Order: sequence, then C-alpha cells, then structure tokens
Amino acid sequence: MFRIDMEFMRGMLFVRLEGILSKRTSKQLNEVLDQMIYEQGIRYFVINLENLKLIDEDGIQSIMNHYLLIEMYDGKLVICGYHHKLRKQIRNEVNLIFQSIESSHNELGAFRLIHV
Repeated sequence: MFRIDMEFMRGMLFVRLEGILSKRTSKQLNEVLDQMIYEQGIRYFVINLENLKLIDEDGIQSIMNHYLLIEMYDGKLVICGYHHKLRKQIRNEVNLIFQSIESSHNELGAFRLIHV
C-alpha cells in the first residue's frame, strides 16, 4: 500500500509518503507533484520519507526529477525523515543522488531550510 498525505502551510507543501515508493507507485507521486507544480504553482516542497518502508530506483528518480524541475522554477525541495533503514536499502551509487538534495531529520528542520 502506498499513500500520499499533503498539507499546505506557510507557503510550502508538505508531502508525506507512506508505504512503498516503486515503479508502480511513483506514477502516482509524479501526477500529484506535477499537478502541484504546473497547475497550483507551488514552488516549495518538503518530502517526508519517515514512513516510507521501501524506495526503489524509480522512486528515487521521481524525487530527483521533481527536485531538478523545482530548481528550474526557482523553488526548493527538501527531504526529511531519510532514516537509516532506507539508506541501507539503497545502493551506494544511488545514495549519492540524495546527497545533492538538502535534507533534515524532521519537518521542522526542513521548514527552516526553505526560508519562504
């Protein structure tokens, strides 16, 4: 089961992911984020991975693609809750991709990094 919970607060969208972000479920994430970026004009995102049980390369690629897109629109994307269990599941070379995205342990820290 995959679930996306969203909350818009103080100019940024908090996107909380739960379950497994895989090839199949990353399509759902893509649709949601694309709608928020293109139709709603949101430019500041916090993606919370705390309740994510597993992420595969397609899920990682989905987050990276949106990170690059948001950067093009002069926005900012921060990930939080990127816990040790997820790090162990991701191969080292893929883990390097996440080093280019700012991260925080929790949503409050991510909120402070965005500075809206």
